[in-house]
Formats: sequence, structure tokens, C-alpha cells
Amino acid sequence: MKDKIYVLHIVENLKIGGLERAIATIATGLDKNKFSVKVWCLVKGGEIFEELKDKGVDVEILGMDSHRDVLFFLRLCKKLRKDKIHILHTHGCTATTLGRLAGIFARTPVILSHMHSTYWTYTRKQLLIEKSLSFFTDKIICCSQAVADFAVDREKISPDRLTVIFNGTDVEKFEGNDPDKISDKKEFLIGCVASFFPHKGHRYLLEAARYIIDNFPNGVKFILVGRGILKEELKKYAETLGISSYVVFKEPVLDISNLLSSFDLMVLPSSEREGLGLAIIEAMAAGKPVVATSIGGVPEVIEDGKNGLLVPPGDSSSLAEAMLSVLENREKAKEMGRKGREVVKEKFSARVMLKKIANLYQSLIRAKFEESKI
Repeated sequence: MKDKIYVLHIVENLKIGGLERAIATIATGLDKNKFSVKVWCLVKGGEIFEELKDKGVDVEILGMDSHRDVLFFLRLCKKLRKDKIHILHTHGCTATTLGRLAGIFARTPVILSHMHSTYWTYTRKQLLIEKSLSFFTDKIICCSQAVADFAVDREKISPDRLTVIFNGTDVEKFEGNDPDKISDKKEFLIGCVASFFPHKGHRYLLEAARYIIDNFPNGVKFILVGRGILKEELKKYAETLGISSYVVFKEPVLDISNLLSSFDLMVLPSSEREGLGLAIIEAMAAGKPVVATSIGGVPEVIEDGKNGLLVPPGDSSSLAEAMLSVLENREKAKEMGRKGREVVKEKFSARVMLKKIANLYQSLIRAKFEESKI
């Protein structure tokens, strides 16, 4: 196929988050001479929606009120047929289910879904739906091998349907950050960029913070960046622990590079699941040492003791000890920061991700059109 390939991404919204940033990387980074990319938000927009719009990406909010709205679903099918999409690429639970169903009815040539995490809360009915839809999905992109293993073990999806493509970040954005900068500061800033939901494990971080504050003689502050249902509860927990003056809650920002440059240490305390951990990849790109829980795809990013430290999930004591070991050994921190940046350049850059996505798109379209000639 010599003509331009028309790609549509469907997602519930485009607020600030790892999944949404991955979509933005694809939508803005693919070769515009080869691909025409649209993004549809089923429910609402968000900061990344506005960013993509400003960059000239064709984005649209469809305004879905309920995933059970039959008329909306029929309009979605009609819109897919009208726009003559070659590749439908879905993200997130709701968009992946509705989007693929619409793609099947609209006879979209290539249907892809993208698994950005694992979902242990799936009901038996949801697992059955996912399994059934997988037969009509040309490929399921998994952001880590851990997510792919979950899809096989838990969702019983054939490995042949899966491909692993790591999420990547624009390394050039972080080129101005110096891993050696950590040695010049007296007060340490420990950052955590993660939505305030139970599986992110912020309670364990706050408990570990109590230990750090008691045992680290120099000044230290904790910067928690995110949104979510637990924000107020976590603020109250910080007060209960007597550390509220040491903990700052911040709203997420579009350009994370400046914020990351101020951190001396990045922590990801996820307690239940983590697809890959784009936040720690960005921190590593900025040359920052990372302490994270050994869960999901995180061990695929961090080699314990080399470019970061891994601790068991749900263990505030181990988390505190790991953070303290970094704070007390600045040379170790700088070395982990340097090695982390090297790993990101090699495996987790936007360039590597985009090359693999483009190759996948082209190979699937080529196979589909060759198949139609038989």
C-alpha cells in the first residue's frame, strides 16, 4: 500500500496520564508523509487533548453519556465507516471494548488494542468479553512483558495475538538535566508522580517518609504529583503521621521535565499493579535515581542496584531503607542516574517506540491488503 495510512486512536479522555502521554507520542511522532492520525475521545477531552489540538492533530470529543447508549454506538459505527479508517487503535477498558465492537461492525481493516496495565478487577463477564474480542483483534500491543504474561495467564489470550512495545519518552526534552546536580543540594526533594488511587501505594510512601524524616539529618521534602480519589485522604494521613509540613501535593503538568529536574530521587510505590511505569522512565531520562516496587513491568525497566533500586510492594520499611541508602550515598545516586539515562536511550525512547509502532502498522496493513487480493 503506497498511499497514506489513516489511523484512528480511541480513548475515553485525554487528561494527563501515562496512557494519554503514550497516545500523544504516537499522534505527534509518526511520519506525517506516511500516516494520518486522528484521536477521538469518547467522553471528554483534557489537557493533552488541548495540547494535541494546538499541535495540529485532528482530535475530537464524541460526548458519550453511557457505554450502554445504543444510539451512540450506532453513530460511532457510522462515523468509522464514513472516515474510511485503515487502522483502529484503542486504549483503556471502555474505549477498547466499544471501539473494537464498532470497528468490527464498521469493517475497519485493522483493529488494534493497547494494554497499558493489568486489570485484576475484571469480572468473569469482562474476561469473557475480552477473550471474545481478541479473536477479532489483529494485534494487542502490551506495554511490557508482564502485561503480555497477564493477558495470556489471566485473560487466556493467545500469545500469537500479542506484541510487546515499551512506552517511550522524548529523551531530548531531558538533555539539560545533569545527574551530578544531586551533589550540589542540601535539601533533598523526593518526588512521586502517580495518580492518587489505591494501587499506586501512596500510603506506604507516606509511612516511609515518616522514617526518612526521623532518620535523615539534612532537610527533605516529598513532592506528590497527581490526581485521584484518595488525594484528600492522603493529605489527612500525612497529618496523622505528623509529616504534613514535609509533604507537598501538586497537580500534574503537561511538561514534566522541569518538575523532574528539581527532584533528587524519584519513587514509585505501586502496591498492586503497574504496567510499565512511564513516570520512572521519564525520571531516568532526566538522570534521576529511582526507587520503585518490584511489580508488573517495573523490573523490565529497573535492574536492581544498577539503574535504580527495587523493593517488595506494600513494604514501607523496605521502601524507607532503599530511599535512605540513596540519600546517604550521593555518588551511588549519581551513578544510577547516569545508567538510567543510558537505559532509556537504548530501550525506552520515543524514537524506538515510534519505529516499532510504524513497522507494526505497515506490516498489518500490508498483510491485510495482500489477503484481500487472494
